[in-house]
Amino acid sequence: MKRILFTLLAAGLTVAACTKKEAPVYSFSVEVVDQNGIPIQNAYVRATAPVVNAIPDYQGHTGIDGVMRNDSGDDVFEYTMPAVLQITAQKGDNPPVVFGCGYLKLEPDSTVKMKIVVLPYTNGSAGC
Repeated sequence: MKRILFTLLAAGLTVAACTKKEAPVYSFSVEVVDQNGIPIQNAYVRATAPVVNAIPDYQGHTGIDGVMRNDSGDDVFEYTMPAVLQITAQKGDNPPVVFGCGYLKLEPDSTVKMKIVVLPYTNGSAGC
């Protein structure tokens, strides 16, 4: 009887140990607003790691609701590893009319929502 229980226990542990855990998903979304909380439309948004040759590199523009979307229309972006991303948002070219930035830490199996507040650009004061 003890051998049967031991064999069943060993078989159960072997099966449980062999099941592979799914890799966590790190997702995020970005909303761009002005200092009054009004959504900014047509702002260029970039989310990337603040290092040279960073692998995560997301780009898009905001819609009428101020939410960043890529060319495919996605508004929630996924990455496969933990990371801290630098988010920049601007409207207008060189120099931009408004600019804002911040940092976002990705969390496993959850969607982190980031709100970037853009302010009027003044030369020498923009940056994170």
